[in-house]
Amino acid sequence: MSKTHWKKIVSDPNFMGEGDFQEGEEKVLTIQRINQKETVTTAEGKSQKAVVHWKEPGHKPMILNVARSKAIEKVAGSGYMEDWPGVAVQLYIEHGIKAFGEVVSAVRVRPFQPRLQQSAAPPPCADCGGQIAPAMGKDARWLAAYTEKKYGTPLCAACAQKRAEAGERAPAEEDTPPDDVPADGEVL
Repeated sequence: MSKTHWKKIVSDPNFMGEGDFQEGEEKVLTIQRINQKETVTTAEGKSQKAVVHWKEPGHKPMILNVARSKAIEKVAGSGYMEDWPGVAVQLYIEHGIKAFGEVVSAVRVRPFQPRLQQSAAPPPCADCGGQIAPAMGKDARWLAAYTEKKYGTPLCAACAQKRAEAGERAPAEEDTPPDDVPADGEVL
């Protein structure tokens, strides 16, 4: 069963935050445009902020701050926001940041060109032949790799669930899952 972190529910529904990431997940997204003075409502009230909008559908925009802007500048090779559309960046969550008198977690931008592969389409599901789609907050490529390791073949979430309920496992060379897979209590 997939778990839901409270931050996914109470986070700002309009802007990207920690709740939009699974533990350890990183996202590669391409800047479509930047609104330099977008009205946003935060805990401090309404204000004008610079906001990044993504080319890839289904991702919330991200409010720019100094740390994110400096990292994008390094990736883009330019400090001018007008040069940033079309630039791909790698996003992750950094924990242990001191802000507003608390220790918090925040979305950060890796200060280098993305190293994650983002274009290779996953293979079709070996059981039903259908397209493997994102599930449990993970992308389709992650799901294909995870089910390949666990069951010996790439599966969609529905077929993986059927195999899990049937108690099937692939003959394992090593029965330890990689760091980025669900814990044993989670079903897939």
